[in-house]
Amino acid sequence: MTNKTISPVAAGPFPSRVHPAPSPGADVQTPRKTVVRHVLPLFSDVLSDGFVLDVLSARRVGHTWAESGRGLERLLDAVQKLTADLVDKALNRPDLRDSGTRCLAAQRISELGNRILVELTRGFAEAGTTAPEHEEPTRRRQAELLLSGAVVPATDQAYAVVALATGELDPAVVDEAFRTHAGEDTLTLLADGGGHALLPARDKADAVRRAERVLDALGGSARAALVWPGTRSVSACRSVADDILAEATSLEFAPAVHVLDDVLLEFAAAHEPVVSNALLKVIQPLLAQPVLWETLQVLLAEDGNRGRAAERLIVHRSTVDYRLQRIAQLTGHSPCTVRGLRLLATASAMHRLAELRRSAA
Repeated sequence: MTNKTISPVAAGPFPSRVHPAPSPGADVQTPRKTVVRHVLPLFSDVLSDGFVLDVLSARRVGHTWAESGRGLERLLDAVQKLTADLVDKALNRPDLRDSGTRCLAAQRISELGNRILVELTRGFAEAGTTAPEHEEPTRRRQAELLLSGAVVPATDQAYAVVALATGELDPAVVDEAFRTHAGEDTLTLLADGGGHALLPARDKADAVRRAERVLDALGGSARAALVWPGTRSVSACRSVADDILAEATSLEFAPAVHVLDDVLLEFAAAHEPVVSNALLKVIQPLLAQPVLWETLQVLLAEDGNRGRAAERLIVHRSTVDYRLQRIAQLTGHSPCTVRGLRLLATASAMHRLAELRRSAA
């Protein structure tokens, strides 16, 4: 099968030529509008054999966005959401019966999305170099450049990258909490609902302690995911932290500072499309059975203890046992075994994560 006939989006074909990047002063008021007008067309021929990304076009979008005075974070988030949406559509194309072709399409779209993020960041950073030399970069600007990979931290400075979900907390309050309880050198890039922080620390344990103090000061309503850099770049850590936070949210963990070990199995499944889609198919029959779905969620919350699950559901233990038998019949995996319960827990997390991503999109 040739890839030339495949379009990554089922809603309709892209234009055959890339739209020009916006000129200085063009309408770039919202990330969504910029992405739809000037980034979406960059995916037009991604699956054709001779495709070559118009690097300069992508870079000009980032340059123009910087000149508009807006932060890079929101634009990159919008591009990541677009890429995830295109990947999902490619994996679920009804006209492509070959799973290998669908996976190849998703992989190429994902790779292109990452390349576009890099070029947007470079364009944004190049625009920043035109600022007067005497102008001191703001803490927000420093965070933007470090998180995007445009600037590498000094060799004697190690930052833990923290992804945050802060609900209705004022970003200024969150920033003050980090500076007070994690150190004056902490850099934040925050908006309504969350953002990121770069937390200078001696090691991972020290970083976790500092982040926990911040969440305590915020009253326990915020959730965070922390990644210690190790050999990874700050920008790579940011992506991992975002995914950990999404996994912890989908698993309905209590507000806390979460690390990769907390969501290791779910993280691995979510980053392998073939596995995550297979898990979604496993859990699909339960979505039309609210009673069985609720029973499984309560059982998971009680770590597989059927007696406590029956008490929470206010039903007899035998009723819970019957429902678990039905779950096993519908999914092919028994929640009464360690292996089956673990698989169903991961499949449930994949479903909730997919719902979160759709809501965010």
